[in-house]
Amino acid sequence: MKTPLAILAVVAVCLLAFLWLAPKPGPDALQPRTDLPWQITVNPDGSSRVFDLELGNATLADAMAKFGALEGLAVFQAKQGEPVLEAYFGNVQFGPLKAKVVAGLDADTKDLEQMLARARGRDASPSGDWKYPLDDLPQLHGGRRLKLITYVPGTRNLDAGFFRSRFGEPAAWLRENETAVSWFYPAIGLSVLIDDEASEVLEYQPPRDFILPPGVSTGPTTD
Repeated sequence: MKTPLAILAVVAVCLLAFLWLAPKPGPDALQPRTDLPWQITVNPDGSSRVFDLELGNATLADAMAKFGALEGLAVFQAKQGEPVLEAYFGNVQFGPLKAKVVAGLDADTKDLEQMLARARGRDASPSGDWKYPLDDLPQLHGGRRLKLITYVPGTRNLDAGFFRSRFGEPAAWLRENETAVSWFYPAIGLSVLIDDEASEVLEYQPPRDFILPPGVSTGPTTD
C-alpha cells in the first residue's frame, strides 16, 4: 500500500510545482473583450466605435496598431459609386474569430486622381468593379482617417439567425440576387450581406454618414 501512496504524493508535488511556476495570465487576458464584430457603440456626435476604433476619428496608423501590418493599398472603383482608397489587412484574429479586414480611408478628389495616375495597373471583378493597386508605403497614408471598415468572417454560411441574434431585426433590407440579401442598420451604421453561396460581409461606418441605397424594403425580411 505504501507504493501507491508514494506515487500519489509525487504527483501532488509535481502538480503544485506546475501551478506555482506556470505563468500568470496578464491583466489583458482577464478583461472582457470589447472588439468583437457585434460590439458597436454610437457616440453623441454620430460617430461610432467598433473593434476599439473610433470611425471618423481614428487613423490608418491606429488601425495598423490594432490589426497589424498591411497587405496592400488600392483605389477601389465600384461600378456604381465614387472611388475609395482602401487598406487591406488580410486575415486578422479577434480572440477566437478570424476575418479579412479592409479599411476605407478619407481622401479628397485630387488625392484620388493622383493615386489613380500612379497605380500599377488595374484588376477587374466579375461585378464590374475595378481595383487599382498602389505601391505607396503605408506610412504615407498613416494620418488618413477611417471612413469605414469591411469585415469578412473566416466562417462561411453564417445564416440570418446568427445576425438577428446579435443585431436584431434590420431596419431595411434589399434582395441582391437569388442567393444574397443585404440587411441595413442605420442607427448603428451597419450593413450586412448574407450570401448562401459566398462569404458574408459586414460593413461599418459612422451612423451620421449612413445612407440607405435605393430600392430597399422595410418590414419583415424574407429569409
